[in-house]
Amino acid sequence: MPNELFAELETKLVTLIDEVENLRLEISDLRQTRDTLLAEQQQTEQSLQRLLGKFERLADSADL
Repeated sequence: MPNELFAELETKLVTLIDEVENLRLEISDLRQTRDTLLAEQQQTEQSLQRLLGKFERLADSADL
């Protein structure tokens, strides 16, 4: 009986360890995706700021 319990416990522990490893990999992938999205967001904001600057210069030159 104790051997069966130990075998069951070992099986559950191995399953949990595998699940933890998979979750760590998923977290790593999600962090990389987040970093990529943040970089894209920053590039988009910079592009929008440049465009707004051009519109402002255009409006300023129209006032002259």
